[in-house]
Amino acid sequence: MTVYVHKLEGQGRAFFGKTASPDPWFVLTADTDDELHSFAASLGLTRTMFQPGTSAGSHHKSVAGHYDVTLGERDRAVALGAQPITPHEADKMEQQRAAGLGYS
Repeated sequence: MTVYVHKLEGQGRAFFGKTASPDPWFVLTADTDDELHSFAASLGLTRTMFQPGTSAGSHHKSVAGHYDVTLGERDRAVALGAQPITPHEADKMEQQRAAGLGYS
């Protein structure tokens, strides 16, 4: 089991209806939600910060359950063993998850 962290996509454009912050945001996810919650707790994140996953629909791709984290939280996560990946790698992993193939 592994915890992953990657940069949140689309930060160069409008973000949540506002101009993007100069500070980047990152996504913390894992092979399982239980592992993700445990790891997030070690970073001091609360369960209320969890963003549940969504299934793929006709107009959007599936999204794994995750926590949005700041640059500082991302750095602490990597120090605790989270694997940094690119947004492209995260998309590929999510496609594999949605197809029931697991991660590779």
